[in-house]
Amino acid sequence: MYVCICNAVSEQDVHTCVAAGASSTRQVKNACGWKPGCGSCTSRLAEVIGQARTAAAADIDKATAA
Repeated sequence: MYVCICNAVSEQDVHTCVAAGASSTRQVKNACGWKPGCGSCTSRLAEVIGQARTAAAADIDKATAA
């Protein structure tokens, strides 16, 4: 699903950026080459970043428990 239609950035793109080390909306926007648009996606972007960080932390916990 798209997080930002103006920049064609998907949830997977955001998860990829977070996995590469991005941890803020600004860092994800820079990593994705985000250009200013309507701005209505910023709150959704923050939500997806939170989900990606939670998923990444769960993956780390699984790896250390194994």
